[in-house]
Amino acid sequence: MAIHLNYKDNEIVSSPTVIVSGTTTLRTQRGVICFTNNDSKVFPPQHFEVNNSQFKALVHVSPGEPNHFRIELMDNGIISEDGFPSYSNAQPHVIDSVNLVLIYNPLPQNKPVYMCLIRARDSPCAYDVPSYRLSRGEYPNLETAIKKLKVAGRLMQAYTQDEMRSVGFSNRSFQFVEETVSDQYLFGHKVRSPTPHQEVKIHVLTSPKTVAELRSPDLAQQNPHAKDSGGLFNHAIDLIKGSDIYDKNSGTAIQCAVMYIDSTYDKRNNLILTHAALGGGTGEVKLAIFGSHGLHAYPRSFPMVTPSFLDSTKLSTKEVANDANECGTSWECLNVCLGAFMHEIGHLLGCPHQVDGVMLRDYVWWNRSFMTRELECLRTRSPGVVIGANGQWPKVCHWNRLDLIRFLYHDSFSLPIDNFPKVQSTTRKPDSSYPDSAVPSSYPSPGNGAIILSDAGIFMVEIVDGDLTRYHEPYLPYTYGGPGLIHQCLLNYQEYLTKLRSSKRDAGENYKVRVMSVAGDLFIDDFKKHCSPSEQDIVKSDFALGRGELIGYKSELLGSAKGEMRIATFDLTLVYKVRVYSGGALDGVRFYYRGGGGGGGGATAAAAAARTTNGGRPAVPPRNYLKKVFQRHNEHRGNLGQASEAVAEGSTLVGKETGSYSDFELQPGEEIVRFNIRNGAWVDGIQVVTNRNRSSPMLGNANGGHLSSLVKPSKDAQIVGMYFYLGSWLDGLGLIYTYR
Repeated sequence: MAIHLNYKDNEIVSSPTVIVSGTTTLRTQRGVICFTNNDSKVFPPQHFEVNNSQFKALVHVSPGEPNHFRIELMDNGIISEDGFPSYSNAQPHVIDSVNLVLIYNPLPQNKPVYMCLIRARDSPCAYDVPSYRLSRGEYPNLETAIKKLKVAGRLMQAYTQDEMRSVGFSNRSFQFVEETVSDQYLFGHKVRSPTPHQEVKIHVLTSPKTVAELRSPDLAQQNPHAKDSGGLFNHAIDLIKGSDIYDKNSGTAIQCAVMYIDSTYDKRNNLILTHAALGGGTGEVKLAIFGSHGLHAYPRSFPMVTPSFLDSTKLSTKEVANDANECGTSWECLNVCLGAFMHEIGHLLGCPHQVDGVMLRDYVWWNRSFMTRELECLRTRSPGVVIGANGQWPKVCHWNRLDLIRFLYHDSFSLPIDNFPKVQSTTRKPDSSYPDSAVPSSYPSPGNGAIILSDAGIFMVEIVDGDLTRYHEPYLPYTYGGPGLIHQCLLNYQEYLTKLRSSKRDAGENYKVRVMSVAGDLFIDDFKKHCSPSEQDIVKSDFALGRGELIGYKSELLGSAKGEMRIATFDLTLVYKVRVYSGGALDGVRFYYRGGGGGGGGATAAAAAARTTNGGRPAVPPRNYLKKVFQRHNEHRGNLGQASEAVAEGSTLVGKETGSYSDFELQPGEEIVRFNIRNGAWVDGIQVVTNRNRSSPMLGNANGGHLSSLVKPSKDAQIVGMYFYLGSWLDGLGLIYTYR
């Protein structure tokens, strides 16, 4: 046997299309290789080029039974313009053959991506196409657009599985919503198969806007003077939420990849209209959008994949757009426009921009993942190149390793054998069904660092310089050689600056940190500032502990800093009851304690700072401070709507009192160990959790904002109070802690 393959018999794959690469030792410079699956029971034979003894084949697999491939190598054939083989002497000359068995395991339990196409209400359902394609019989209509998107989806799935496999993350890929089809149109045959197969389902959504409205220059992303360059993104979200594919009761975001079919190139103004390349989304819709201006270059069937990647026909801006000035030939246009669409799908799957790969602009080499030769490239002025005899290209496009780690923890990529948690928002389960769904919390630590805590589990820490990650530390599952999720880590500023500069010598001191957990990400914009508390970030007091002056550190603020910061101090170990005042948001919290241990309820930051000790005794505050406190005290008696000093001995108030409250009483020997917080632009609700794993309900607006937590950062830390900002309700809230 002279044919060597990258797959072994009986490997299980999760993509319905698979890139099988290989080589022949027969030194076949040009030829054709044919893959026949299960005697063509489901799919017809597929043919691919052999160049420099190398081949890459995009083959189809079906579930239910093993896929037995008969692979035959011919040395007298070529792939013609229609995608089918042509042989000298009209007969294939088989010089070698081999067998391969693959098992396809579909993953319908994973959250899928919906492939959608949006058209205007008066759309002709046509897309821009160069005249040479019209002369070849291509009809730029809705039917052809759907076929092209179906093929595009399979290319992206096969490529992504190949990338996951190449780094040892198993044969996994994301899934599209599919439909059962019996015809063989996508395989270039106008016949029906006795055995149906699955294809990517294209969901056609009709906009209430007209073509003219969608083609407004004010919506064109590439227009520097556009009034609403992101409008198409929001419009797609609205259409999806109003469609029958959206389930508002699912409790988790839907994932959609959308193409606007009414894109067109405005030659006069050099603008691509009805187009925006955007990805991301909301808690309800994760979204990627792109335009149809390069759709003409997409293959309309699987046999046409090879001719499409080898179509070096020069394009003219008199007919079609030259996106990014990198679409001078048809195959380059295919790379850029389908590669950029996949880039936006990367965003919807949670990937930021990277230093290289799909999430930069390396998709200009995307063809090389499917082909063993390349024709003239106007971008590089290359006359063409063939893959090396070792099966390697000098430059290729990859998903960056950071993207692949994200995919490993993304439930759309899950395998039945996975025994590690997935990012909670990526699963089919409602986001609210996870008990440990608070994003990581960060606490400055003495020694110029920060302690990061996460109940749900951290799977990666990234160090970001500018907008790109330059250093990372992953916590891979045990099955992939890692330690598994971690729940606490200490990040030292100087140590990570050194690591950052080992990969980027000129990195700045004010780098950023992204901590990724299965409950969501924590992003620290300026880590140097974050872990080097200024005078505004610490509180000096005895905190009524009788231990002299202590340094109290402020945790991150949940909510927002509006108005004047106030401070309330207390010894959390002595609290026996918590009273929570709330309505549509959190108004206040009163802590009741025994045997002293509190004070300063509602005091300003300046006043709290003045209560330092002198020889273990509280210092006397300035007279003007006593006057202010006395005024507040009297105002409180007459008006419950004002923040004030505690009116009852043995209690401390954070925020304000209202007539609506709930009490949570602690049992003997029970202590508060954490606060779960719902917050966004303000503080919506609070939940008290004890050392006996007992908790109050989420008091306030239980559905507002997102879930965060406040907890002491380490065993040697002690919570001694809270700082807060008060408006109509609690705008912001954080802990004050010190070290024993």
